[in-house]
Amino acid sequence: MPQKDKSQENPSAFKLWINDRVVTKIAKAIESEYPSFKTNEFKKLSKQLDPLELKGRVLLITAELKKHLPDDYKKSLSILVKAMEKGDLTGFELWPFSEYISQFGLDHFDDSLKAMYKLTQRFTSEWAVRPFLLKDHKKVLNILSKWTDDKSVHVRRWISEGTRPLLPWGQRIPLFVMDPTHTILFLDKLRHDEELYVRKSVANHLNDIAKNHPQVVIDVLRMWSKDVPTEHQDKINWIKRHALRTLIKKGHPGALKLMGVDGKADVELGKVTLNQKKFKLHDKLTFEFTVTSTSKKKQKIVVDYAIDFVKANGKKGKKVYKLKSFDLGPNEEITLKKSHSLRPITTMKYYSGIHHLMIQVNGEMMDKKDFFLEI
Repeated sequence: MPQKDKSQENPSAFKLWINDRVVTKIAKAIESEYPSFKTNEFKKLSKQLDPLELKGRVLLITAELKKHLPDDYKKSLSILVKAMEKGDLTGFELWPFSEYISQFGLDHFDDSLKAMYKLTQRFTSEWAVRPFLLKDHKKVLNILSKWTDDKSVHVRRWISEGTRPLLPWGQRIPLFVMDPTHTILFLDKLRHDEELYVRKSVANHLNDIAKNHPQVVIDVLRMWSKDVPTEHQDKINWIKRHALRTLIKKGHPGALKLMGVDGKADVELGKVTLNQKKFKLHDKLTFEFTVTSTSKKKQKIVVDYAIDFVKANGKKGKKVYKLKSFDLGPNEEITLKKSHSLRPITTMKYYSGIHHLMIQVNGEMMDKKDFFLEI
């Protein structure tokens, strides 16, 4: 039997956030509120965790909760909420609780949303709310609208994050993908939030929308920029930079203009140099080059870099990364240097072959450099 390739395994893999210790913590927390809970039976599921990834572990625990909690959903929900409030469960340890609500609470909208309101202050309910949005988005949005000025930063962030059209790890909401006007009203209310945690979600939400409706996002941000009070100017500028990041990487003219970039840059790029030509996993790819203005006016410059990674089928797949935005005076020259770690990550697998490093200036690819990655 061939051995499993461990060269790209991540020792801090997400799945390890849910382990046998967490199973025991969950069991004890529930047993304290529901003495009839069969703790020893429940803990046997620990033997099945090892081959499962994070979501698989969450689903397994959720299924076991269903077996050992009362059939009456409201009673089970009350037990879970009390176990959460009085126990010491934190973070991803509470994901099975939110998953339980998302799977079995759809016939109890009000009770489930109230429970998610409490839960999201300990662990996000952004994924749990998705099935409810799919079933009756109007009812959910009406409930969420009452919490846009809630004192809890986690609740305010949940309203933006939970309704994102393309939420990572979350069910897609086709209606929101097609028509972003359903959620922009929330973003409008949250745009001046004092917490960066909330504003970051607003920016990510707009970035989601921009992938299908770029002009909608540009129009919204232009309006926000025009109407922003002085004390909130920095907040809107921050949101704008992060919300437009995907469009900027693609060289979208409207997005570049909104960031003060007037189209193609009048610059010359110096030779791109790499620290080496061949790399292995965990190496750092370091590159350096100069950007020299050929204009008589000051220019707003946005420099990104992209890597064309070799895919499993031998073809290339490009990923763009932000590098630096700056003003460049007439005939001014700036030297840019960047290191990119080729470390293994859970969301991407590397393959041996010739990769391409590309430099983009104001959305235009200006130079390309090859390097070899050996796995």
